Formats: sequence, C-alpha cells, structure tokens
Amino acid sequence: MKVLLVSFWFPPTNAIGALRVGKFAKYLHEAGHDVRVLSGRTAGDHTLPLEFPEDRVVRTPAWQVDELLDPLVSSVRRAARLAGLRRTSGETEGPQASPTLQNPELLLQSRLKRHYYALVQVPDSRNGWLGSAVRAGREVLKSWRPDVMVASAPPFTTLLVARRLSREFDLPWLAEFRDLWADNPYYGFPEWRRRIDDLVERWTLKRASALTTVTPLWARTLQQKYPHPVLTILNGFAEEDLPPDGLEQPKSGPLTILYTGNIYAGYRDPSPLFEAISLLGPQRNDVVVRFYGPEESDIRPLAERYGVQDRVVVCPRVSYRQSLALQAQSDILLLLQWNHIKDEGNIPAKFFEYIGALRPMLFLGYETGTLAQMIRQRAAGFVSNSPQEIAAQLVRWIGQRSLGIPALDISVRAGLSRAEQFRSYENFLRERFDPAGASLQATLGP
Repeated sequence: MKVLLVSFWFPPTNAIGALRVGKFAKYLHEAGHDVRVLSGRTAGDHTLPLEFPEDRVVRTPAWQVDELLDPLVSSVRRAARLAGLRRTSGETEGPQASPTLQNPELLLQSRLKRHYYALVQVPDSRNGWLGSAVRAGREVLKSWRPDVMVASAPPFTTLLVARRLSREFDLPWLAEFRDLWADNPYYGFPEWRRRIDDLVERWTLKRASALTTVTPLWARTLQQKYPHPVLTILNGFAEEDLPPDGLEQPKSGPLTILYTGNIYAGYRDPSPLFEAISLLGPQRNDVVVRFYGPEESDIRPLAERYGVQDRVVVCPRVSYRQSLALQAQSDILLLLQWNHIKDEGNIPAKFFEYIGALRPMLFLGYETGTLAQMIRQRAAGFVSNSPQEIAAQLVRWIGQRSLGIPALDISVRAGLSRAEQFRSYENFLRERFDPAGASLQATLGP
C-alpha cells in the first residue's frame, strides 16, 4: 500500500505529535508499505530519534503569522499611554489577582492580543505552512500516487493541505485528530471564533474519507457530527524505546515523585500535591518532587505558596529517551490533567509512557473521566485531588520505600503498545483504501 503522511510535526523535532506520526511512519515502512512524509521545517529541539528514511521526507518552511503581532503590541502600548489609563482598584479581585487584571493597560493589551490572534490564526498559527506544503505535495504527487493520504492534526493547517491535494489529485484521505478542533475542551479563542472554526472544520472534512482520533469519547463526538467512519487509535508506549529491564529504585533517600512534560496554567495544577506534602509534618523531608520540562516560574510560586519549595526541584528539559529512563528509575510518576468535566475524555500520550515505565502513578485531574477509570481498572496508581487523601497515600508509599516500591504488574500494559494500536490502524487502511491488501487480509485471517 502507498501512503502519504502529512504532518507539520515529524522527527527529529521533539514534539508529542512528531512522536506519534514518526512511530506510525516507521511501523508502516517496516511492514513493507511505500510511505512518504510531507512535513514542516521547524526550529528548536531536534533530539527525537528519526527512525524513518530521511530521503522519503519532504520538509518545507513555514512563516509564523505571530510575527505580525509585534507592531500591534507597540501601537497598543502607545495608545494606552496616550489615553492616560491608570491602575484602578475595580480591576482586581484580591491580592492574588494577576498583573494583567490589576493594570488596565495590560488588560487592554491582553484582550486585543487574544482577538488579534483569533483573527489572524485561521485555522491556527501554522497557516503560513499551507502554501509551501501544497507546492511540495504537488511535486511529490506528479510522479507518485498514494492509495491514501493520512493528515495528522494539530496544527489543523495540515488538514487544509490534505484537502487541497485531495481535490487536485482526486485522492482519498483520512483526517487524524490528535486533539479535537472546534470541539476542543481546551479551546482558547473567543466564542465568535469557535463558530468560524466549526464552519471551516465542516468544510474541510467534506472531502475526507474517514476520521480517526485518540480517545473513545472524542470518537463519539466526531461520530455525532459527521457521517464518516471514525476509528479510535490510542497513543501507546513504544516497546523498542523502553529502558532495560531490572532498573532498581534506590532504597535510601526520600520518596521521589517525577513529572515530565509541560505545565498549563489553570489546567494542570500540582497544588493538591504541594498542599499534601505540607500536611506531612516531619515526614515532608521524606518526599521530593522533580519536574522535568516546566519553567521555574511555572512551579516555584506554587511551591512557595504551600511552603514546600525545599521539597521541589525544577530540572532542565531532557530528551525523549532520557525522559523514559528517568521515569523507570523513579518511585512515583505524577500525571496532571484538568480537573473539569470538559477533560473527561482526554487520554494524554504521557499516560502511555508512564504505563511503559511500570511505575505507580499519582493522578491529579478529573476523577470520573476516562483516564481515571483506566488507572483504577488497571491498578496503575492512585487517583485523587484531595490533599488529605494524597497525604495519606504518600505516608503509605514512604513506608514501602525502604523495601522498594514494587513495579506495576506487566498486565497493565495489555493492548497499550504503539505496535498493537498501529496494527489496528494499518488493518483499517488496508480494508478501506487498498483492495489488494484487503483481499490478502481476508485470505490470511487476523
């Protein structure tokens, strides 16, 4: 089968979207399929291993629409000063109000920036990639015709690229939603912009042949909205990337809780854990929380608020493989999500890395959502947002520390490897888009 993968993110760019698409390209290539990749040329962290032939990847540049904002910000600042705006008590809600809310000039800037971004970032900040990606896609398709295109989003500009190429070359294509678009629970634009996104999304997907996403609840959202076939393909852990078996946790020193990834203010909040540590009394010295990824400014003020800054360490970012090794050598893995019903269907890729590490998780987030249910059903860790309950669990883990906190049972990994998920993905593509492959599959059986 011939497959064109369209994804702005692709290895060696160290981004979570690049990891999923890069692994899928590797899987299809090793399964004997003829795969080409159309990707963006990105700056920044390029530490993610490339496990796919570079000569089959076409990378094209993308200008950033955000670069147009700087002159606007300067103009707003000048206008605010000329208007004689002054700080007023009516703009604050107590001593913890943000500087933006306390200062009308900053408040005006913030609001204008938000609406400005909503106006120019259609469908997203990567819309400057559309032209170069379509031109490069045309060159590829002049001499090579795939059986199907798979476009992975976000950024949702990727789906516009696939739609354009599909129309010009009469090709079937599948839209992959690693995050939802107009229905995203983390939607950050003003409400007037959501209506535009919904229209653009529906227009874009008219030509799609099928859809796929990464959680069952998001699949149901898409099924209710579109007549297309919708497939759920979870993220997963990569067996080939796991550290060697037998890595032991040190039996001396404090209980080590590890977090790898970013912090999103207002959505992922370690405060319940910090408060729990503050409740431990002298045993607080038996716990240390290490963060790899967030900025110091994301963590330090929260730790100081609860008086546990001495129990919190913020470390520099590390590579993907280093992150996996650190996870395997830690006592407990901290998983943070939004404690809100809007986040009930989210299953982050980080969860699967933690499953691969076979270390117990401490989950702070929506306690009745899909992710919390998976953790409980697989006995993969402890779920709570109550500082008192978390403190009691920390005491139990501290008590186990001298003997070594046992690894999770290997059964927690069942069905959650990337290879298992991608096998279902491949079968779906064969059945829908490769008549010869579908016939072979029917002959050989599952």
